[in-house]
Amino acid sequence: MKKIILGLALAASLCASAELKIGTVNMLDLVRLHPNHESNKALVKSTDADYKAKLEKMQEEGKAIAEEGKKLQDDLMNPMFSASAKAEAQKKMEDVQRRFLSAQQELRNAAQHFQSELADLETRLLKIETEEIRDKINAYAKAKKFDIIADSTMLAFSNEALDVTDDILKAMKVDPAKRKEKAKDAKGDAKK
Repeated sequence: MKKIILGLALAASLCASAELKIGTVNMLDLVRLHPNHESNKALVKSTDADYKAKLEKMQEEGKAIAEEGKKLQDDLMNPMFSASAKAEAQKKMEDVQRRFLSAQQELRNAAQHFQSELADLETRLLKIETEEIRDKINAYAKAKKFDIIADSTMLAFSNEALDVTDDILKAMKVDPAKRKEKAKDAKGDAKK
């Protein structure tokens, strides 16, 4: 944020001495409308579903171990069991308890690992999208001889006449009308 403010202060001071060509873009819109954004979201969602399925399987395995322990507990309470049979059941019970604790620990570790992997996947995909968008902005800025193109979502105010988001969308081969549709859909969702 400090870099943006410093950059804008520098731009303002330079404006006093020379004419700068300044533009703005809405990075949120550019990311949301990136050609790969929806497929990336679908990939993250399916990966999340896969992870949840694996965790559910691990939970079921833990439940099966718990059921095994419950049966052994019932056996230990049976007055008809001999001392040697109870000793054997007690050994099995200790083994079941170790396996259950191990399964619980594995489940926690897997959940943390999957959460970390999912966050990493989202971050990598977003980074790829934003790098592609920045490349388009840089190419556009050079071609149209802009001195500065800033992210309007990070500014307290910017004149809409400076907005070149639609031009960047065209460079990304995205119909700018989709931006207006998304904005209209977002307003409709906000009213609900």
